[in-house]
Amino acid sequence: MIFNSLYMENIRSFVKGKIEFHLGISLLEGDVGAGKSTILMAIEFALFGLGNHKGDSLLRKKSDRGYVEFHFEVSGKKCKVERYLIKNGKNGSIRQGKCTLKINNAIFHLSPSEIKEKILEILNFKEPLNPRAQSVIFRYAIYTPQEEMRYILSQNVESRLKTLRKAFGIEDYKVAVENATIIAQNIKNKSRFLEGQTTDLNAKKDY
Repeated sequence: MIFNSLYMENIRSFVKGKIEFHLGISLLEGDVGAGKSTILMAIEFALFGLGNHKGDSLLRKKSDRGYVEFHFEVSGKKCKVERYLIKNGKNGSIRQGKCTLKINNAIFHLSPSEIKEKILEILNFKEPLNPRAQSVIFRYAIYTPQEEMRYILSQNVESRLKTLRKAFGIEDYKVAVENATIIAQNIKNKSRFLEGQTTDLNAKKDY
């Protein structure tokens, strides 16, 4: 996956902001509160929606509408995703609006859950389609908030590997290997049993 550009309106500390990503390694540098985490949160929102976060954690204070546009490439496909945050004027609740996904020249107008399903398909992530579920891969490999880092590091190695295997669809191969090992052992045990039953076969033939 290649990051190309990110555009934000009324996202946390950004009234308007555009980030261009160049090929290679990108370094986000700045003082505390400069907006480094906001950039990563905006990318996460563009790809997967709010997940288990509330809209007011992303929408800029005193704003009624937020917008994120993210351009990226995957396996030769040029993609652009647009997501909106809209505040309800009556009760102040914040919801996601209709989303737009462009893949090369094809444009799709989708709901938050539909666009997440489409993006997971593009990225080949084996993750929950529920729009309220956060992306495990993104949180493990790209952006891990400090408060979550301790939890992840406190898990044992096998638990972390199991999570990543499941997210990437590798867990199925692990189960297949384990099943194949069990079957091979059963065949070996059966072979030994049958071998024992035939040790005196020549003597029986002579008799």
